[in-house]
Amino acid sequence: MSIKCSKVSAAKVQVGAYDASKLSIGQFGANGVFTNPGISIFGESFQVGIMRAGVTIGPPQAIPGLTLPASLEVSGIADYFGVLNTFGVTNAFGLVTGFGGRIENGVNVKNGVDVKSAFNIGLAASNFSGPTKCNAIFTAGLIKCATIDANLGIFKEVAAPFKKFDIPHPSKPGMRLAHTCLEGPEIGVYYRGRLIGSNKIELPYYWKDLVHEDSITVQLQPIGDRHYHLSVVEFTSEYIIIKESDDKPIDCFYHVYAERKDVEKLVVEYEGDEIQ
Repeated sequence: MSIKCSKVSAAKVQVGAYDASKLSIGQFGANGVFTNPGISIFGESFQVGIMRAGVTIGPPQAIPGLTLPASLEVSGIADYFGVLNTFGVTNAFGLVTGFGGRIENGVNVKNGVDVKSAFNIGLAASNFSGPTKCNAIFTAGLIKCATIDANLGIFKEVAAPFKKFDIPHPSKPGMRLAHTCLEGPEIGVYYRGRLIGSNKIELPYYWKDLVHEDSITVQLQPIGDRHYHLSVVEFTSEYIIIKESDDKPIDCFYHVYAERKDVEKLVVEYEGDEIQ
Protein backbone atom coordinates (compact mmCIF):
# COMPACT_ATOMS: atom_id res chain seq x y z
CA MET A 1 0.00 0.00 0.00
CA SER A 2 1.30 3.46 -0.83
CA ILE A 3 0.05 6.93 -0.09
CA LYS A 4 1.00 9.87 -2.28
CA CYS A 5 0.00 13.43 -1.57
CA SER A 6 1.50 16.88 -2.02
CA LYS A 7 1.56 17.74 1.68
CA VAL A 8 0.94 16.07 5.01
CA SER A 9 0.65 18.15 8.20
CA ALA A 10 0.67 16.19 11.46
CA ALA A 11 1.91 16.56 15.01
CA LYS A 12 3.43 13.11 14.85
CA VAL A 13 4.39 10.61 12.17
CA GLN A 14 5.00 7.04 13.22
CA VAL A 15 6.49 4.37 10.99
CA GLY A 16 6.28 0.83 12.33
CA ALA A 17 4.63 -0.39 15.50
CA TYR A 18 7.15 0.16 18.31
CA ASP A 19 6.92 3.63 19.85
CA ALA A 20 6.75 3.05 23.61
CA SER A 21 9.90 5.05 24.35
CA LYS A 22 8.32 8.20 22.88
CA LEU A 23 5.29 8.30 25.16
CA SER A 24 7.03 10.65 27.63
CA ILE A 25 7.82 13.44 25.17
CA GLY A 26 4.34 14.73 24.57
CA GLN A 27 5.52 18.28 25.23
CA PHE A 28 7.24 18.20 21.85
CA GLY A 29 4.08 17.21 20.01
CA ALA A 30 3.45 20.72 18.77
CA ASN A 31 6.83 20.77 17.02
CA GLY A 32 6.43 17.35 15.48
CA VAL A 33 7.86 13.91 16.21
CA PHE A 34 9.00 11.31 13.69
CA THR A 35 9.60 7.77 14.89
CA ASN A 36 10.82 4.76 12.98
CA PRO A 37 12.07 1.60 14.71
CA GLY A 38 13.46 0.33 11.42
CA ILE A 39 15.75 1.72 8.75
CA SER A 40 15.47 5.34 7.63
CA ILE A 41 17.01 6.73 4.43
CA PHE A 42 17.14 10.45 3.75
CA GLY A 43 18.38 11.96 0.51
CA GLU A 44 20.10 10.21 -2.37
CA SER A 45 22.22 7.57 -0.64
CA PHE A 46 23.18 4.76 -2.95
CA GLN A 47 24.70 1.84 -1.07
CA VAL A 48 25.85 -1.34 -2.72
CA GLY A 49 24.95 -4.56 -0.91
CA ILE A 50 23.36 -4.60 2.56
CA MET A 51 22.50 -1.49 4.56
CA ARG A 52 25.32 -0.37 6.86
CA ALA A 53 23.35 1.80 9.28
CA GLY A 54 19.89 2.22 10.76
CA VAL A 55 19.80 5.84 9.56
CA THR A 56 21.47 6.74 6.27
CA ILE A 57 21.77 10.35 5.13
CA GLY A 58 22.87 11.26 1.63
CA PRO A 59 22.96 14.46 -0.44
CA PRO A 60 19.62 15.96 -1.45
CA GLN A 61 18.06 15.08 -4.76
CA ALA A 62 19.81 16.83 -7.61
CA ILE A 63 17.70 19.72 -8.82
CA PRO A 64 19.37 22.04 -11.38
CA GLY A 65 20.14 25.33 -9.71
CA LEU A 66 18.82 24.23 -6.33
CA THR A 67 21.10 21.36 -5.31
CA LEU A 68 22.39 21.87 -1.75
CA PRO A 69 26.08 21.14 -1.12
CA ALA A 70 25.69 19.59 2.34
CA SER A 71 23.98 16.33 3.26
CA LEU A 72 23.50 17.18 6.96
CA GLU A 73 23.64 20.37 9.00
CA VAL A 74 23.19 20.48 12.77
CA SER A 75 22.73 23.82 14.53
CA GLY A 76 23.30 23.51 18.25
CA ILE A 77 24.81 20.69 20.26
CA ALA A 78 25.27 17.16 18.91
CA ASP A 79 25.99 14.36 21.38
CA TYR A 80 27.70 11.09 20.43
CA PHE A 81 27.73 8.18 22.88
CA GLY A 82 30.00 5.41 21.69
CA VAL A 83 32.43 5.24 18.82
CA LEU A 84 32.56 7.86 16.06
CA ASN A 85 34.23 6.64 12.87
CA THR A 86 35.18 9.17 10.23
CA PHE A 87 36.23 7.98 6.77
CA GLY A 88 37.51 10.95 4.85
CA VAL A 89 38.33 14.53 5.74
CA THR A 90 37.25 16.27 8.97
CA ASN A 91 37.30 20.07 8.90
CA ALA A 92 36.90 21.98 12.16
CA PHE A 93 36.28 25.74 12.08
CA GLY A 94 36.58 26.96 15.65
CA LEU A 95 37.57 25.50 18.99
CA VAL A 96 38.01 21.74 19.39
CA THR A 97 38.15 20.59 23.02
CA GLY A 98 39.01 17.04 24.03
CA PHE A 99 38.54 15.62 27.53
CA GLY A 100 40.31 12.29 27.64
CA GLY A 101 42.84 10.28 25.69
CA ARG A 102 43.63 10.65 22.02
CA ILE A 103 45.38 7.98 19.97
CA GLU A 104 46.72 8.70 16.48
CA ASN A 105 48.14 5.90 14.39
CA GLY A 106 48.71 7.88 11.24
CA VAL A 107 50.22 11.13 9.99
CA ASN A 108 49.29 14.33 11.82
CA VAL A 109 49.96 17.41 9.69
CA LYS A 110 49.65 20.86 11.26
CA ASN A 111 50.01 24.04 9.23
CA GLY A 112 49.26 26.48 12.03
CA VAL A 113 50.04 27.28 15.64
CA ASP A 114 49.94 24.36 18.08
CA VAL A 115 49.42 25.55 21.66
CA LYS A 116 49.54 23.03 24.51
CA SER A 117 49.00 23.83 28.17
CA ALA A 118 49.48 20.29 29.48
CA PHE A 119 51.93 17.42 29.32
CA ASN A 120 52.86 16.11 25.89
CA ILE A 121 54.05 12.50 26.05
CA GLY A 122 55.43 10.88 22.93
CA LEU A 123 56.60 7.29 22.67
CA ALA A 124 57.89 7.56 19.12
CA ALA A 125 60.20 9.75 17.07
CA SER A 126 59.23 13.36 16.28
CA ASN A 127 60.52 15.00 13.11
CA PHE A 128 60.45 18.78 12.76
CA SER A 129 61.23 20.49 9.46
CA GLY A 130 60.91 24.01 10.80
CA PRO A 131 61.86 26.08 13.85
CA THR A 132 60.87 24.69 17.26
CA LYS A 133 60.52 27.25 20.05
CA CYS A 134 60.40 26.43 23.75
CA ASN A 135 59.82 29.11 26.40
CA ALA A 136 59.96 26.74 29.37
CA ILE A 137 62.10 23.87 30.64
CA PHE A 138 62.93 21.31 27.97
CA THR A 139 64.23 17.97 29.21
CA ALA A 140 65.54 15.27 26.89
CA GLY A 141 67.83 12.28 27.13
CA LEU A 142 69.47 12.92 23.75
CA ILE A 143 68.98 15.69 21.21
CA LYS A 144 70.26 15.28 17.65
CA CYS A 145 70.00 18.32 15.42
CA ALA A 146 72.10 20.63 13.31
CA THR A 147 71.76 23.67 15.57
CA ILE A 148 69.96 24.64 18.79
CA ASP A 149 69.30 28.38 19.02
CA ALA A 150 68.87 29.52 22.63
CA ASN A 151 69.12 32.79 24.54
CA LEU A 152 72.62 31.84 25.71
CA GLY A 153 73.91 31.26 22.21
CA ILE A 154 73.99 28.54 19.58
CA PHE A 155 75.19 25.06 20.51
CA LYS A 156 76.39 22.81 17.71
CA GLU A 157 75.18 19.22 17.35
CA VAL A 158 76.69 16.51 19.53
CA ALA A 159 78.06 14.68 16.50
CA ALA A 160 80.21 17.65 15.42
CA PRO A 161 84.00 17.26 15.69
CA PHE A 162 84.01 20.09 18.22
CA LYS A 163 81.60 21.91 20.56
CA LYS A 164 80.91 25.50 19.63
CA PHE A 165 78.84 28.42 20.86
CA ASP A 166 77.98 31.45 18.76
CA ILE A 167 76.63 34.73 20.24
CA PRO A 168 76.09 38.33 19.10
CA HIS A 169 79.36 40.23 19.35
CA PRO A 170 79.37 42.23 22.62
CA SER A 171 81.51 45.06 21.17
CA LYS A 172 80.79 45.16 17.40
CA PRO A 173 77.16 45.63 16.29
CA GLY A 174 76.25 43.44 13.34
CA MET A 175 79.02 40.95 14.12
CA ARG A 176 79.02 37.63 15.96
CA LEU A 177 81.50 36.00 18.30
CA ALA A 178 82.30 32.28 18.04
CA HIS A 179 84.20 30.17 20.59
CA THR A 180 84.84 26.49 20.98
CA CYS A 181 84.98 24.43 24.16
CA LEU A 182 88.16 23.03 25.67
CA GLU A 183 88.09 19.23 25.40
CA GLY A 184 89.77 16.43 27.31
CA PRO A 185 89.36 12.78 28.33
CA GLU A 186 87.48 13.57 31.54
CA ILE A 187 84.50 15.46 32.88
CA GLY A 188 86.37 18.18 34.67
CA VAL A 189 85.98 21.58 36.32
CA TYR A 190 88.43 24.37 37.01
CA TYR A 191 88.92 27.27 39.39
CA ARG A 192 91.31 30.14 38.68
CA GLY A 193 92.33 33.46 40.15
CA ARG A 194 95.14 35.56 41.68
CA LEU A 195 96.72 35.01 45.12
CA ILE A 196 98.18 38.13 46.79
CA GLY A 197 99.72 38.31 50.27
CA SER A 198 98.46 34.89 51.30
CA ASN A 199 99.62 31.31 50.95
CA LYS A 200 96.15 29.72 50.90
CA ILE A 201 93.83 29.26 47.93
CA GLU A 202 90.26 28.81 49.12
CA LEU A 203 88.38 26.52 46.77
CA PRO A 204 84.58 26.81 46.20
CA TYR A 205 82.74 25.30 49.17
CA TYR A 206 80.87 22.84 46.93
CA TRP A 207 84.05 21.25 45.55
CA LYS A 208 84.18 18.81 48.47
CA ASP A 209 80.97 17.24 47.12
CA LEU A 210 81.72 17.83 43.46
CA VAL A 211 85.24 16.56 42.70
CA HIS A 212 87.55 13.65 43.41
CA GLU A 213 90.14 15.08 45.79
CA ASP A 214 92.96 12.91 44.41
CA SER A 215 92.34 14.30 40.90
CA ILE A 216 93.23 17.90 41.82
CA THR A 217 96.11 19.55 39.97
CA VAL A 218 97.48 23.09 40.47
CA GLN A 219 99.42 25.43 38.18
CA LEU A 220 101.12 28.56 39.59
CA GLN A 221 102.48 31.58 37.70
CA PRO A 222 104.52 34.19 39.70
CA ILE A 223 103.79 37.84 38.93
CA GLY A 224 106.64 40.38 38.73
CA ASP A 225 110.31 40.37 37.73
CA ARG A 226 111.60 38.64 40.87
CA HIS A 227 112.50 34.98 40.78
CA TYR A 228 109.93 33.04 42.80
CA HIS A 229 110.23 29.52 44.14
CA LEU A 230 106.59 28.56 44.60
CA SER A 231 105.42 25.07 45.44
CA VAL A 232 102.27 23.30 46.63
CA VAL A 233 102.81 21.84 50.10
CA GLU A 234 99.23 20.72 50.86
CA PHE A 235 95.95 20.34 48.97
CA THR A 236 92.42 19.14 49.70
CA SER A 237 89.06 19.61 47.97
CA GLU A 238 88.59 22.74 50.14
CA TYR A 239 91.92 24.60 49.95
CA ILE A 240 95.47 24.68 48.53
CA ILE A 241 98.52 25.68 50.63
CA ILE A 242 101.38 27.44 48.77
CA LYS A 243 104.98 27.98 50.04
CA GLU A 244 107.59 30.45 48.77
CA SER A 245 111.07 29.07 49.56
CA ASP A 246 112.58 32.55 50.04
CA ASP A 247 109.72 33.72 52.27
CA LYS A 248 108.94 36.58 49.88
CA PRO A 249 105.38 37.97 49.65
CA ILE A 250 103.34 35.76 47.35
CA ASP A 251 101.76 37.24 44.24
CA CYS A 252 100.77 34.73 41.56
CA PHE A 253 98.07 33.50 39.20
CA TYR A 254 96.68 30.01 39.77
CA HIS A 255 94.66 27.38 37.93
CA VAL A 256 93.17 24.43 39.78
CA TYR A 257 91.64 21.50 37.87
CA ALA A 258 89.72 18.46 39.14
CA GLU A 259 87.52 15.64 37.87
CA ARG A 260 83.85 15.58 38.86
CA LYS A 261 82.56 12.73 41.01
CA ASP A 262 78.83 13.49 40.81
CA VAL A 263 78.55 11.90 37.35
CA GLU A 264 79.64 8.64 35.79
CA LYS A 265 83.23 8.58 34.62
CA LEU A 266 83.60 9.46 30.97
CA VAL A 267 84.06 6.47 28.65
CA VAL A 268 86.64 7.85 26.25
CA GLU A 269 86.69 4.99 23.72
CA TYR A 270 83.79 2.68 22.89
CA GLU A 271 82.50 0.56 20.01
CA GLY A 272 79.65 1.49 17.69
CA ASP A 273 78.55 4.11 15.17
CA GLU A 274 76.00 5.89 17.37
CA ILE A 275 76.60 8.49 20.09
CA GLN A 276 76.20 7.16 23.61
